Formats: sequence, structure tokens, C-alpha cells
Amino acid sequence: MFNKKIVLLITAVIIVAAVVVGYFYFFKPKPELKGTIGAAKEATKSVPEISTNPGENVPEVNPLDLANPFKYKNPLR
Repeated sequence: MFNKKIVLLITAVIIVAAVVVGYFYFFKPKPELKGTIGAAKEATKSVPEISTNPGENVPEVNPLDLANPFKYKNPLR
């Protein structure tokens, strides 16, 4: 019985240690990017977004809407 308690205690200590190490590993502050990558990221922050979609300003005109006989009321009824 005494041996089983020691095994459980050691297992609990290992689990707690793993959680503490994992917490500090994942939540440590990220180092700043230096060199070419850092300069490129800083340069892209100041560039304004340019709309490159020419279809945004095109009016929606469907010639089939005018030729659809089921869309209008029958004048003979």
C-alpha cells in the first residue's frame, strides 16, 4: 500500500511540473522580429489597401429579367 502512494505522488508531481513548464513555454513573450522579416512586416503596415476588383463598380443588369413573362401580371385577366 505504501508503494502505491509513492507512485501516485510521483505521478502527481510530474504532471504538475509538466503543466508549469508548458505554461511558461507557451506564454513566454515572443521576441521581436529583426532583420529582413521584421523590416518587411513594418513596411506592410504603412501600405494602404488597394481595391483590385474591377467588378465592384459594375451595375447589376440582367437582360433575362426584362424578357421573363412569368414575372409580370397578365394584362388579359
